[in-house]
Amino acid sequence: MAQGTIEAWGRDGYDQCSDSPGGFGLLQLAGGQHHSVGLRTDGSIESWGMDVYGQVSNSPVGTGFAYVAAGYTHSLALRSDGSIVAWGNDSNGEVSGVPAGLGFMDVAGGNNHALAVRPDGSLVSWGSDDAGQVSNTPTGAGFVQVAAGFSSSVALHSDGSVVSWGRDDQGQVTNAPSGTDFVQVDAGGLFHIALRTDGSVAVWGVDNYGQSSNVPFWADFTQVAAGSSHIVALRPTGTLYAWGYNAFGQVASTPDGAGFTHLAAGGYHALALRDFNAGGAYCLGDGFDSPCPCGASGDPGHGCQNSAGGRGAQLWGNGYTSLTTDTFQLYISDVPPGKPGLILRGSVQLNGGFGVAVGDGLLCTSGQSARSQVQLTAATGFTTFSDFNGSPFSASCYGADVQTNYQFWYRDTANTCSGNGFNFSNAWTVTWEP
Repeated sequence: MAQGTIEAWGRDGYDQCSDSPGGFGLLQLAGGQHHSVGLRTDGSIESWGMDVYGQVSNSPVGTGFAYVAAGYTHSLALRSDGSIVAWGNDSNGEVSGVPAGLGFMDVAGGNNHALAVRPDGSLVSWGSDDAGQVSNTPTGAGFVQVAAGFSSSVALHSDGSVVSWGRDDQGQVTNAPSGTDFVQVDAGGLFHIALRTDGSVAVWGVDNYGQSSNVPFWADFTQVAAGSSHIVALRPTGTLYAWGYNAFGQVASTPDGAGFTHLAAGGYHALALRDFNAGGAYCLGDGFDSPCPCGASGDPGHGCQNSAGGRGAQLWGNGYTSLTTDTFQLYISDVPPGKPGLILRGSVQLNGGFGVAVGDGLLCTSGQSARSQVQLTAATGFTTFSDFNGSPFSASCYGADVQTNYQFWYRDTANTCSGNGFNFSNAWTVTWEP
């Protein structure tokens, strides 16, 4: 996982979002019911949010940690030697019952129980056993990952299969999917989720907020995270998608844009790490900012609707926008495959961002329209541009503290919004620095 900065959203009654540590250097995240945990690149741990049971103030100090996990009101971590440490609520032995030894490969916390994967791939559980979440732990070896829900658990086997046990009043156990093509598991309050190799997901258990019935048909995810009643997923483009319970904005407030590398979900909040993201989007096709140049609608964060699932292309930028250390790249996703397109660039947003002439009227400082070379979009609908140091994206068209605007203009005769066979992505703006 790439290090990055934290973005957190959803319920913030205990500052489990707003107290997120700033700056780069975070590597991994975990979410409890009302608290959050982060692992830094130096192997140290940071916790924030509710601290009634010491789940924040009793966080271990020092470095040498390699992984963090969060239960309802307790947290756990793996040291680099594979030993386990836990802190927080210990009313059911969640902390004091931690097994001794080295080489544990994974650890997870539920409502009032916890579990881990031993060095030989076997499972161990401890804490409350009110629904058999401890006594019914599967035997045998070969397990590689575990996750814990309210009073149930799920594990991933090295052969790609999943197994669930514990509380089953919503089918969390009996409705576990068959097959051997799974690569990740996670557990919500009363449901479980598993990610397949093709990026699709299986969700089983309670469906009171559409956890399973609202899974997008175009699922192409690389990571999933389950909160109490919501799900957040990471796409190959580095963008996020969420569904399920939304009373605290844990779905609707999911951040737009790309550059995300890792995510986690707590009770009613979610967290994600964003890599070196530069700039921001505008002229979106969702009606929240300003309409597409053609007045067509699109999904949040995207541009005009097109024939690639009706979503609209999404443009974003990552990297350093320094004139001396230029690593800036533009990325385009959700474009119909094999279509010609080009990047428009300029220092002016005409018509207040609405755009009338070419997209948003992106003009170079000289008044000339600046364009990259024509480039065919990839078969995956994901394309990159990184030739900004060369003509026409030369330094002569930049300048320190200059706001620069970009937009992707591409041909899509099957579903055009411009009337001449062309469509537009959202626009992206960055400010170049000395």
